[in-house]
Amino acid sequence: MDAWLGQYWIYVSDLDRAVALYESLGLECTSRTEIEGASEAICENPYKGGKLQLAQKSEGPGTIDPGNAFWKLYVATNDIERMHEGAIASGFTDVSAPERQGRWPMTIAFVRDPDGYLLELTQRHPWQDGDSSTYSWLNQFCINVTDLEAAVRFYETLGLRCTSRTEIEGASEAICENPEKGGKVQLARHDGQRGPIDMGSAFWKLYVNTDDCRGLHDIALRAGYRSLMTPKRLQRWPTTVAFVEDPDGYRVELVERHPD
Repeated sequence: MDAWLGQYWIYVSDLDRAVALYESLGLECTSRTEIEGASEAICENPYKGGKLQLAQKSEGPGTIDPGNAFWKLYVATNDIERMHEGAIASGFTDVSAPERQGRWPMTIAFVRDPDGYLLELTQRHPWQDGDSSTYSWLNQFCINVTDLEAAVRFYETLGLRCTSRTEIEGASEAICENPEKGGKVQLARHDGQRGPIDMGSAFWKLYVNTDDCRGLHDIALRAGYRSLMTPKRLQRWPTTVAFVEDPDGYRVELVERHPD
């Protein structure tokens, strides 16, 4: 059985504005979809990295309540000065200018989009895959958890691997992924975290793709995780999907795509 991270989904107040902002970072809008209650778009580098799914609710823009679930999104680049300047010119709010790190061979900068989402722009010197020319791609997305070990066990149960652990000031972090394909999720346990994770109205779900939706759903249930929807073959798309819940209440959609 194979599993890898697909896109993750956040709500925005203005879909066209959000798409234009992420396109200004060098990403591409590769899909737009209308579903009941929402309009959606996927932004990505189709050849590298992860995917971001943006959704605007049909009943109106409204204000996004960030809660405390989503921490930040990483956008990788080989030209961070250009990306940072372009982001500010396009409508992102400057949080911090590019700065070379001492602990890691990285230069990072931070910007915030109009809905309040924090983006960390990153340039590695050099990237470990040898890439020195790609302008931008989506790296990991970071969500907050109450118990880092429990969260890692959940994603490992779904077939992902914990490939990195890091201690930073105020937080412990771990990255889970399929190193061969798909995106990355960064799990962060903040020292000051108290009480349950509040999803607010920002974060809806993340996707784990698989070649066996029913089998993966059964594995999650046998491990004691809660099912939100048993596997179902969809009519509109050639997919079978199921939903499970992680220990903090994050909604995870398991997706198996069929060749037809």
